Order: sequence, then structure tokens, then C-alpha cells
Amino acid sequence: MPSSLRMGGTDPTVVETTKGRLRGSDAAGILSFRGIRYGQTTAGAHRFRAPLPAPRWAGIRDAISWGPSAPQSVPAAYTEPFYAWYSTIQPISEDCLFLNVVTPAADRQSRPVMVWLHGGGWRNFSASAPGTDGTLLAMQEDVVVVSLNHRLGALGYLALGQDDERFADAGNAGLLDIMLALQWVRDNIAAFGGDPENVTIFGQSGGGAKVAALMAVPAAAGLFHRAIIQSSSGGLRVASYQEAKGLSQALADTLGLARADASILQAVPLDTLLSAIERTPGYFRPSIDGRTFRTDPFFPAAPKISNHVPLLAGCTNTETTYYMRRNPGSFHLDLPDVEARLAGFLRLDAAATGRLIEAYRDLDSSAQPSDILIAVTTDYLFKRNTYRMASLREGAGAPSFAYVFSFETAVENGLLRSPHTCELPFIFASAGVARALVGHSCDIEPMTKTMMATWAQFARSGNPDNPTLPKWRPFGEPDRPVMVLAPESQLVADPGGDARAMLDGLAFYEYNRSRDDFWSVNAPRAT
Repeated sequence: MPSSLRMGGTDPTVVETTKGRLRGSDAAGILSFRGIRYGQTTAGAHRFRAPLPAPRWAGIRDAISWGPSAPQSVPAAYTEPFYAWYSTIQPISEDCLFLNVVTPAADRQSRPVMVWLHGGGWRNFSASAPGTDGTLLAMQEDVVVVSLNHRLGALGYLALGQDDERFADAGNAGLLDIMLALQWVRDNIAAFGGDPENVTIFGQSGGGAKVAALMAVPAAAGLFHRAIIQSSSGGLRVASYQEAKGLSQALADTLGLARADASILQAVPLDTLLSAIERTPGYFRPSIDGRTFRTDPFFPAAPKISNHVPLLAGCTNTETTYYMRRNPGSFHLDLPDVEARLAGFLRLDAAATGRLIEAYRDLDSSAQPSDILIAVTTDYLFKRNTYRMASLREGAGAPSFAYVFSFETAVENGLLRSPHTCELPFIFASAGVARALVGHSCDIEPMTKTMMATWAQFARSGNPDNPTLPKWRPFGEPDRPVMVLAPESQLVADPGGDARAMLDGLAFYEYNRSRDDFWSVNAPRAT
């Protein structure tokens, strides 16, 4: 394995890597290295191809600015403060293979390494969001935090390789980017004060799906040692070969091409390509290609190659209020409207819908119709899939731990409760920039201490148990204990599990299904 050595001399911001020397910045005793190139450009002749490692350079290269974000189309709504702390990106470029390191010191202390994989499904956002800056996490918990950009959407997941071996990995190129970044971490993180033998990958939403995918890739084995999956909705499966090829042809059709010819697609201007991707129906994501993936990550079973990797997995308690806020009427529905929405979204007949609603009423007799909509859709889209990953690992050599984040935000009259993304400002101590989401109650500081201590302790030891919480037992025990992370945390037996079991006959949610039907303005409205 190549070694990395800190640059000698008196400047603590200069580090020597396997590719050359870097100069970062020092703020309040925390060293930041931003925009570190880990791969060559993916533009031009490299578009749709497997990534190549960054070349060596001479002299000292500055690492003080974020690298470009991966090419993407960002909806205008994401500039709203409620989302911007999470969705803000840098100017886009196909030259986007950059990572960032934050460390208490570039020494030989062998700190735990936490590699953050950003959310946004497989098609949006970046590592530079202000709400997921790892500075305070690194400083307060004495860990090294790494974040990275990689290709997204069709530029990272367009199946093209049947006719040209050069593009055999095009359908999973974005995931190969992440693996190349993890190889960089393995080879270089010791120079930044991190332990290459104690690397935790963690991600939320689409980032959680990335973690799940990496756990199933043989070539990624050994690049990480612990895994945290947060709020993963579509992480059980990747696209089938047929779906991936169909999407490639659909993009060709949008561009007016007879077929998805890689050499022609490489010459399409980026703006034209992004516009076509936006207009192509379907969801570009990793796929079974016989190379990176031969089977789905967690379907029908957990990947055995990660049996030795401890897992922490969980969700927020009311994930789908994040989406419902786009149609405020969804919070004030009558029962017939909820029945119609659930029947359409879950593809159930009236009798099955009625039984489902009754099961959730038994869980909470005071629940209003919209409360039931929130609970069912949160379970179907998030809790069911995320806890499924943990349950499939029963009998594995390493434990799995489960949580539900139940801190309730007071913003927007408290309607949102514990929405999607709500836990992140507490893990990264970024509640100040995410105030539009989490508010500014007196519970924020102690909740932040709990979440940071929990995530960092799991990174250190593979067990999240720490003094800020009650005793935490693995999910694999008979009562399936789940830690309710709240101002008054408690360990409880599979909360809501009986009602959630009513979903067992349904297909698991995947990214190729819309999440809009239960909340959108086109769904049945309140009367």
C-alpha cells in the first residue's frame, strides 16, 4: 500500500500526499483541505468512462476552495432557506472529482475517519452544502471528516457498454468515482491524522443508498470498516439491466438519436445533454451490469461481503412531512381523501386500504387522517426499507443498530415534526445555517451533543453506545430494539412494527417510482 507523509517543516497546513504536496487552511486550530483532486476530468473523451486517478503534480498545490459540483439541474425551489443549507452547490463542471478533508491536526494520531456521501438521490447536490460541513464534527469529536463529489444522473449511470469495452462501466461510473475517492482515503488519510484501517462511510437519503450499494460491491471490500445508512428509501435494489438499457434508449430518443451511441453522446454539449436528461422520463441510477453488480445490494438478502462491517441504520420519525409541505393542504385532509391517496399510491383496493388505516389507528387512537397519511408513507418509503437492511443482517459477524430520530422542529407551526434531513444539522452542528428547518429551541444544543457523540462513537468502535444515551442493544436481538433519539432518548422494541407489518405484502419502494402521488396538488385534495 502506498504511504503518505506529512510535509516536514513548521507549516502545519502543508501535507504531502502520494500525488504531491497540498496547502490547506487553519481556522481555530482545525485544518481544512478543500478541492483535492482525486480523479482526472470526466469531460470530453473521459465522459461515461471509468474514472482515472489524479496525476502527480510538482510543487505545493493550494487546497483552500471547494471543487466544482457534478453537472446537474437544480430545481429553483431548492434555493429556499428551508432546503438551501442542504442543497446549495458550487458551479458545475464535468471536471468534478474532488474531495475535502477536515482534521484536528495533520499528525500521526490515527483518528477515526468519517467519509460523508451527500444526499440528493443519485442525481442532485454536492459535498459543499453549508449544513454538512464537517468542521465542527471534526473539532468536537476528534475525528477526520472527508466529503466528496462524484458524477450524478446519466453522466454517472448511463448503461452504454455493450458495443464498446471502453464504456463497459458507464452504467456505474458514478459509484466507481466514490470507490476511487475511498482508495485515495486509504492511501493518503494517515498524512491528515486519520486511521486508514478505521474508515466509516455515512450518508443520508440518496447518500444512504450509496452506502448500501458500496456494501455490496466486491471491489469496495476493505475500503471502509463501518457503515451508517440514514433515511434510505431506494437502497435495497439497483436498476435491472433491462431498465438501464431502456433509459439509455429513452435519452437517445430525447436527443433525436437512433440509439445510445457513446461516441456521439460524448460530443453532445453539456447544456444540451443536461436539458435532455431533465426531459427523459425515468431515474438514472446504478444498475446490474455483470461487473460492479451481479445482484441487488439488499434484495433478497444482505451482501455477505459486508457481514463483518458494523451497521447503524435509521430514519426520522415523520420523513414525508418534508415533501408534504409543498402542498400544505396535505396536512388537513379528511379520511376519504387519505383513503384515496393511499389506495392510489400503494395500489391497494378499498378493503386493503381500510385494514391498513385501522392498523395505524390502533397504533395511535388520537391520530387525525393526515397523521395516518404521514405515518404510512414514512413507513413505506423510508422506515420499512431502512430497517429491512438491518434485519437482513441478523446472524452476520458484525452487529446492526437501529434508531429513529424523533426531535420535533417548531418551524411552520410544528406541522413538520421530524421531517426528512432533520437529523443532519445535529450531526454536523449546523443548526445555525439550517434554522429554517430546525428552528432555535433550547433543545438544539443538547440534541447536537447527543447526535455528534453517537455518530463519532460508532465511527470509533462500531458501537454507538455512549454516555449521552440509555444502554443501546443491537437490532438483531429478539425484541428488535430501536433507539428513539430525542431530547429524552429511550430504547424501545421496534416502535410501530405491528402496523408497519401491514405493508409486508407490498413491493419495496424503488427510485424508479414517483414519490409525488400521495402529497402533490394532483392528488385528491381536502374538501
